[in-house]
Amino acid sequence: MRHIHFLHRSAITVFLIALLQTQLFSVDLYSLLEGIEGDRRSAVTVDMDTLTGMMIYAEEHEHTIFELLNQSALYLKARGWRVIIDGDDLRSVDERFDLGGERVNTLLPVEKIRFIEIGSDLNGESPEMEVYLAEKHSDFLELGDFFLSEHFGFDVLDAEWFRDGFGVKVKYMFMNFRLENLNLYEEKKIAIWVDKVPRPKRWRIKPIRTR
Repeated sequence: MRHIHFLHRSAITVFLIALLQTQLFSVDLYSLLEGIEGDRRSAVTVDMDTLTGMMIYAEEHEHTIFELLNQSALYLKARGWRVIIDGDDLRSVDERFDLGGERVNTLLPVEKIRFIEIGSDLNGESPEMEVYLAEKHSDFLELGDFFLSEHFGFDVLDAEWFRDGFGVKVKYMFMNFRLENLNLYEEKKIAIWVDKVPRPKRWRIKPIRTR
């Protein structure tokens, strides 16, 4: 009986230690976004510590870069806030974290990104996600050849949706399509909708992980 009682107490101790470690090291995305300093009446640049924290949060929750951007943008949008993610900072965290590999880089070419803006439309004419590149980008993915303009993005972000895309064309053989929507239809999976095609193309996306 004493042996069983000791084992029971040991199990409780291990559980409490694990719980304490979770509380100590878990990162809260919303607290990170709340802590960004600057004039909220205009877009505020995410500092390097916050961006790194966002990546740690995504890794802890096994989120993809698209899930992280969507969740962040919806929180910002609900509060009338907008942020800028600098391309140089994104490349710095890319040295530490794998953002998802080839499929992600086709749609978000880190090496060419000047900056990304996400969040609320502060002036009545800004898309809720904008990506600015240093130059146009093209790459092949299973759906076809993707051509990204120097300015592309999505007008509207909803829960699990990037809607009303602009600036991205897909070429398959002799046909050209416009990327319209991107849907996070399951964890670590995206569906891409292009015009003139009734069904989306679906892909599994790797979550953000430490290299």
